[in-house]
Amino acid sequence: MPVIKVISSEQAAGHGSHVAAAVMGAMSARLSEPAKILPADRKRDRAEKTRPGNPNNLTLRQHVFPSKSIGRFTNERGLVSVHDLLRDKVRLAKPRDSIFCADRAWDERAEKSMKSIEDAFQMLVGPIIAGTATEVRQDQKSVVDEMYALWLMRAQYRELETQEVQLNGITGDDLTKEQEENLEKNSYVFTRKNGMMPARQLNGIQLQMRIDNSVRSLATTVTRWGVISTQDGEFIVPDIPQHGVIPITPRLALVQSAPDGMIVEQNVAEINQAMKATSLVYCFARNFSNCPF
Repeated sequence: MPVIKVISSEQAAGHGSHVAAAVMGAMSARLSEPAKILPADRKRDRAEKTRPGNPNNLTLRQHVFPSKSIGRFTNERGLVSVHDLLRDKVRLAKPRDSIFCADRAWDERAEKSMKSIEDAFQMLVGPIIAGTATEVRQDQKSVVDEMYALWLMRAQYRELETQEVQLNGITGDDLTKEQEENLEKNSYVFTRKNGMMPARQLNGIQLQMRIDNSVRSLATTVTRWGVISTQDGEFIVPDIPQHGVIPITPRLALVQSAPDGMIVEQNVAEINQAMKATSLVYCFARNFSNCPF
C-alpha cells in the first residue's frame, strides 16, 4: 500500500480526513474497474507544464520500459530500431525517444517509488548480463516480479484521459504554481480550488496499488524466472508485456516459470510473433533483420 501524504487548508480546519477520504474514494472507484487502455491512435492530452526551466527538476518524460534496459538494445550508434505500428514504419531512435515515454502521466511521488523497483532490477540483471550469474535465485524472484508488474501497469496507464479530476465535497486550495511544485517534489498530494486534483496524482496512486496487486498475483502464479539465451536470432521488445517475458539483451530474456537454458531460432520466432501481436503502438529491437518471426 503506497504511503500518501495529503495536504490541504482543510486540515487546519480539522477536515484533513475528508480530503484523504475523497482521494481514496476516487481511487476505489478506479480500482474497481478493469484496466482501461486508451486507443492507440488517440490524440495525446497535453501534459501540464511546469514553471519555466522546471526549477524543481520534476520528471516530465517518464519511461515505461527503463531507459537503461532500452540502452542494452542499441547499435554502435546508440540507437534502437523501432517499428511504429500505427504508421507501419521502422525507424531508428534513441532510448529517450518520446515513443518510449509517458508525458507526465504520474506524479513525482510515484516516480520515486517506481525508480527503486527499477534500480533493484538493474542490480539483479547486471551479473546475469556479465555472465557472472546464471540464474534468478528464489530469494531474488520478487525483484523480477515487481519489475514485470511495473512495466505492465505503466504500459497500461501511460496516458491520461484528462489533466484534472473533480473530488466530491472538497473545497481545495488556491495554490500558486510554485507551491504546487514544491509539494509534489516533497511527495505530497494536494487539491486545487473547487476540489480539483491533478489527474497524474490519482494515476500515480492507482499505478502503485495495481503494481502491488499484480506482484501478489505473480508471487503465487509464477514459480520462478528462467534465464533464457538464444542459440540463433534476437528478441524484440513489446510496448506492453503480456507473455511473461522480459528481454534484457537482444539474446537474453527472463521467462516466467521456465527452466534456465538455451532456445533455438524457431522458439525465438514464436516468442517474437506473440509479443509483436499484442503490441499496440510499437515494438523495438537492436536490428529487426536479426529477429526471426
